[in-house]
Amino acid sequence: MKKQHVAGFTLIEVMITVVIVAILGSIAVPSYLSHVRDSRRQEAKRAMLEAAQTMESFYAMNMTYVGSSNGTTPSIFATKVPKDGNERYYTLSFDEEPTATTYTLKAEPYAGQVDDRCGTLTLTRAGAKNAAESDCW
Repeated sequence: MKKQHVAGFTLIEVMITVVIVAILGSIAVPSYLSHVRDSRRQEAKRAMLEAAQTMESFYAMNMTYVGSSNGTTPSIFATKVPKDGNERYYTLSFDEEPTATTYTLKAEPYAGQVDDRCGTLTLTRAGAKNAAESDCW
């Protein structure tokens, strides 16, 4: 009787492949998500610096920061980061209502960004930057 060679994969081979793919996925997905959070944080920092420039322009024209907001909500620049698109990752606002001589901007994480290790980012009129961890700015 002749032995017939059967082509195909055994269950063990398939299981080993599944385990390898699962291990690679468990390494790649967190790394990817971390990179996405970092990119979104960079976008928020850029938006905060643009907002600070807008505040300085407002001050140059009015000699005060009063009137640049409705309470802690800015009225002279967008509060959503990113400005365009449907999904928002950060919300820009003031820590307190701006006074005649100072303000503190804050970018609060929103939706998928709330798990970011840096938390809320702040930027003062004097240029002082703050976050939950020192290497976030």
